[in-house]
Amino acid sequence: MAKTRSRRLRKKLRVGEFQQLGFLFEAELAKDADDEALVDAFLAQAIEPRSLSFGGWATGGAIDKLGPQSVTEEERSEVLAWLAARPEVATLSATALVDMWYSTPAAQQRTKLKG
Repeated sequence: MAKTRSRRLRKKLRVGEFQQLGFLFEAELAKDADDEALVDAFLAQAIEPRSLSFGGWATGGAIDKLGPQSVTEEERSEVLAWLAARPEVATLSATALVDMWYSTPAAQQRTKLKG
């Protein structure tokens, strides 16, 4: 049974209209890949121009929106396409958009996108 909560409480708990969506990814790099250069390019070309937030490293992490907004499916597709196009990335898998505060392991199933 769903609880009835005030707008203030929904905002504080980040549920309902205040839910924040993002996605997780995992990548395997080629043997000769420069992971530090890849992360620098990733931040400069894919993350910062879209006002996204990234936690992790070249081999995987979480991406969500700066502030109280959610990542859109279009932003997710653009970021994953950027990663998949890189020659340093041998394999790539990612989740669909998930609740960044309350997602379950079942919701975090990754789909293989490259490799």
